[in-house]
Order: sequence, then C-alpha cells, then structure tokens
Amino acid sequence: MSDEVYQAIAQASSGFVESPAGCGKTEAIIRTVGTYCNGRQLILTHTHAGVDALRQRFRQHAVPTVKYHVDTIAGWSWGWVRKYPDNAGYTGSTEIAQWNDVYAAMSALLQKDFVKLGITNSYSGIIVDEYQDCTIPMHQLIVQLKPLLPCRVLGDDLQGIFGFNDPLIDWSDVTGEFVNDLGALQTPYRWVNADNEALGRWLLSTRSGFRQQQEPDYGDSPIDRRTVRYAELGPQLVRLTHEKQGRICVIGPKTRPLSARIETTLVNNNYRVLEPNELSALRALILSLSDGSPTQKSNAALAFLIRAYGGLSSNDKTFIEKILRGEDQRPLRADRRQLCENHHNGTTPQLVFDLLEYTERIDGTSCKLSESVSALKCIVEGHRETGTDLKALYADEIGKRKYQSRTNVYRCIGSTLLVKGLEFDHAVILRGADWQRSWGSHKDLYVALTRGSKTTTLMELTT
Repeated sequence: MSDEVYQAIAQASSGFVESPAGCGKTEAIIRTVGTYCNGRQLILTHTHAGVDALRQRFRQHAVPTVKYHVDTIAGWSWGWVRKYPDNAGYTGSTEIAQWNDVYAAMSALLQKDFVKLGITNSYSGIIVDEYQDCTIPMHQLIVQLKPLLPCRVLGDDLQGIFGFNDPLIDWSDVTGEFVNDLGALQTPYRWVNADNEALGRWLLSTRSGFRQQQEPDYGDSPIDRRTVRYAELGPQLVRLTHEKQGRICVIGPKTRPLSARIETTLVNNNYRVLEPNELSALRALILSLSDGSPTQKSNAALAFLIRAYGGLSSNDKTFIEKILRGEDQRPLRADRRQLCENHHNGTTPQLVFDLLEYTERIDGTSCKLSESVSALKCIVEGHRETGTDLKALYADEIGKRKYQSRTNVYRCIGSTLLVKGLEFDHAVILRGADWQRSWGSHKDLYVALTRGSKTTTLMELTT
C-alpha cells in the first residue's frame, strides 16, 4: 500500500496525502523522490528541524543531491525576497526579516517572468511537508506555484498547532485546492520499530475523537496516567528520569516555560531546554540593545539574565538590576566591585557579556538557555572586535545555528511547538486541571501523546 502512495505522489500534478504522526511521512518523501520522481524536487517544510531530518534521511538512503533541494517555506521565500527586494516591493530590513511582509513580497515576485523561469528551470516538481502548519499567506504563495510545477502536499490536520500571528489554513481548504486524494499513511512505524505497536494503533484509534475535541478514555490504554501534586513534581520527575532508559522529553505548556523551580531541577539533572530557532529571548534582547531606550535596555537585559539562569538569589538579582540601571552601589565582594569599577553607564553589550561570566561563577546557578547564552557571547565578541551592528551579527549567528540537530538531545524540556516533529523513547506530559485554558488545545495534546515511541506518561498536576 505504501509504495502505491509513493508512486501516486510522484505521478500527480496536484494532490494531498493524509499523514498521521509516526506513520512514515518522512520515509514517504524520501522514497518518492529517490525511487519514483524524475528531475529535481523542491521540498518545502516549516522548521529547520524538519529540514535537517529530511536531509539526514536523504543521505542515509544515498539519494543523489541533484534529485532534491530542501528548505523551509520561510527560508526559501526570504532567499528570493532578500535578493530582489525592489522587485518584490519589500521595504523591511534585509538583515532581520519582517516575516509579516515576506510572504506577500514573495507572492509579488512570483508574478515576475524571470522568477517563474528561475523556478521552472531549477525544479521539476514541488512537495510541501507538514502542510497543516501553513498560514493563509503561505498557502496563497504555494497556490501560485501550482500552475508552474506539479505540487503535492502532505499533512495531518491534528498537528496544526502553529499560527500565532496568522491563522492556519483549514484542512478542508487544502483538500479543496489540491483535490486529488493520493492516499493515507496508516502504518504506525514509529511504534512498530520500537516493538510497541499497541501504543501506535491506540493513537490512530483516537484520531476521530480528537477531531471532535474529545479526549480519549485512558482506562485500558497504553498511556501511563498519574495524578501528581505540584509539591511532589520535582522528585517524581527525577525518579522517572532515572527509571527510563533512553531519550526522554518533558513536555510543558505551549506558550510559557515550566516553573523556574522545576526547570532548574531538570537542568541540574542534565536536561536541555529546547529553544525556538530564532532564539526569541535573545532576539528581544538584541533588539532592545540596538534600538531601545536606556530603561528598555536594562529591563531587557535583566529579563534575559533571570530567564537564562536558575538559582540566582534575590541579592544577586538586586545587584544585577542596579548595575544594569547604572545606579551607585558599594559592594563588599571583589568580583562585584570590579564590575562596578568597569561599568558606570548602565546597560551596554559588554556589561551584559561580563554579567554572563559573573553569573556563571556563582555557586548553585545553572544555565537554562544554553543556546541563547552561547550565541550572545559570540555576538558581543564580534561586536567588540569588529564594530559590526548587533542585529547583523544576530542574523549571521542564527544562520549558522539554524540547522543544528535536536535529534540527538538525550534529555530535554520543551513545549508542543518545539517537540513537534521530534521523536523520543519516552514522553512525559505535564498539565494542570485548567489545561484547555492555559496549556494548549486538543491538537497540542495529540502532538504530545505521539512523541514517545516506548512510553508516554501523562501527569495531571494538582495543588
């Protein structure tokens, strides 16, 4: 059955494939392109993690690079717009993309004959992965590509959890636009390969209920559902960490971090906090350091340092806040006196850099945003040595890091947004009684439940 779907994708001029979590969507793309497609395929997805996963699998299957080009929809569009901003009518920064304007600009470029010719001369077809994550502007852009080349899309309506700034395209609009149903992927390979087919089959059986926003009955399911008091959560997570063998992910709320105490406990047990590819906490700091008022700079730097490090005492926070604001203080400690002697004028990039090093020397602190802190150090060093604009250095640093793989992270903490597309041996889901208001939707829950191949633990938190 799978090979029939692969052939249908390769032969169609337009069409869609329903691809539930863990049922071999990446394999379908690799096999379709490697075995059944002629010419070079443009393969578009949404995340750099997705790009990295596809490229790795193409290499593993020894598919020649002349047969594919993989990119994010955003990255592919930005490459064109950044090269031809005037033709695109784009007036935003060419260092840090103004994403609200990029897709409209790319749509404008697709009206130009030289762009159409460049695309048709470069590729023989287009495959779009994770189509359920397309916003309306992205969908409109893809629709413009349809007359140029065969365009086939794969997706799963139950995994459409992005779309903060723009609404996601409704799946019925996707099937109406691409018309041809090329088949569905229905074998839960993620769980079959982990000798845990029962969990995969159970998850497939829940899909119709999730579409009706109905939570499944866990009574006879393979899900380990527990009720845990907040006060006992840290010790329970540490115990569970040492009981489980293999890669493990703790999944928390969609739009906010776990409590600082729990996050710090996990980091102290060798967990890594997953961060968005644009390192949003760092981005906010860089923009404030570049364009903010003195108060905005100090507020942003203080917020970043408190978010980035666990274990800071109230005394540490007070000292950091005062030196960032340029307030006079006469500390007794030699390291603090040295900082005060070196910095008198409030928040500067060099002060933030020196505070990173100061904070790391404090006993009991732990770095929770390791990617952002590492990137910030590189940016400030580059700024100090060359005088290059902070925003340009940030954009360059993000470009260098964006394809770093998360697939080898052994223990991690993340939201549904950050773990979607990733697979672990064990998934631990933390949610409170008011989860539908503050944690995420039924789709977020489905995404979380499908991350673990060997075990899934659902912890219901109570006071």
